[in-house]
Amino acid sequence: MKFFKILFLPIHYAMVGFSLTISNLQIFICTIINKIIYIFTRKSDTKVQNFFNRQKEHPENLLLVTLYVVTIISLINIFVPKTSYKEKEEVQIFTYENVSTLDNDSTNNDVENNINYETNIDFNSLISTNPDTVAYIIVEGTNISYPVVQTDNNDYYLDHDFNHNYSGKGAIFADYRNTFDNLSLNTIIYGHHRLDNTMFGPLDKLFTDDYYRNGSHTILLITKDKTYTFNVFSVYEIDPEIYYLTTTFNSDNDYLNFLNTLKSRSLYQYSEILDANSKIITLSTCNLDNTGRLVVHAKLVGES
Repeated sequence: MKFFKILFLPIHYAMVGFSLTISNLQIFICTIINKIIYIFTRKSDTKVQNFFNRQKEHPENLLLVTLYVVTIISLINIFVPKTSYKEKEEVQIFTYENVSTLDNDSTNNDVENNINYETNIDFNSLISTNPDTVAYIIVEGTNISYPVVQTDNNDYYLDHDFNHNYSGKGAIFADYRNTFDNLSLNTIIYGHHRLDNTMFGPLDKLFTDDYYRNGSHTILLITKDKTYTFNVFSVYEIDPEIYYLTTTFNSDNDYLNFLNTLKSRSLYQYSEILDANSKIITLSTCNLDNTGRLVVHAKLVGES
C-alpha cells in the first residue's frame, strides 16, 4: 500500500493543484466581470452580476466551458477545408550568397517573355566561394539557374547549400561518378523538389502540355571551358530505382537499350534520335509526396 501511495502521490498533488487553479481562475474572472458591470451600470445587484457570483461557487463550470471551446475549435480544424501549402505560400526565388541566379516570376510564360539567360559565368568567383563547383546549369523556360557542385559522395549536398551551410534546400549537385573535363555518357544532376519554386522545384513545368508544345526544350550545362547544349527527349515519374542512374555500360548495345528504355518511358514523344554515340544529361528530383522520382533526360546536341 505504501508503494502505491508514493506512486500516486504526485498525481494526487497535480489534480489538487489543477482544481485550485481552475477555482481561483474562475473566481478571478467572475470578479473582474462584476467590476466591469458595476462600472458601467452602477448597480451591484443586477441579474448578470448574480449569475457571475453564482459561478464563483462552481469552478468546474470554467473547465466545462474550456473543454467545449477546445472541442469546437478542434472540429473546425478537422472539417473546414484548408488552403494547401503550395497555394498559399509566397514564392520567393532563392539565391546563393555571391552567386547570380535568374530572378524570374515562375507564373509568367518564360518563353514568351524572351528571357536572356546569362551564360558568361564567373567561375573564378564560384570556385573561390566553393571549390567543389564543377559546372553551372540552366534549364530554359524555367528559373533553374544554379552552380553545380560535386564531392566524393551523393549525400553531403542533400542537406548542405553552396556555402557549406546546413540547409534543407541542399544544393544542385552532380553524381560523384561523373566527370566534367570529358562528359560521361550519362551526366546526372540532383536537386530537391522544393515547393517554394527553388532548386529543382520548377522541373514540374517540363511535365506540362504547354512546355512540350510551346517551350524551349534546351538545357545548358556550362563548365569553365565549354558550354554544352542538350535537348530534352524524355520526362517521366517513376518509383525510386537506380537503373536510370547508370553511368557505365558493358557495350554499345547495352547503352542503346538503356537509351531506348528511357525514351519509351516519356510522357511525351520528343523527336530526338539517339544512338550509341549520344551523350545525355539526367536531372533527378523527388516527386511531390517524396514517394517517387521526377526524371528528365536530354541529349547533347552541341558544345562550344
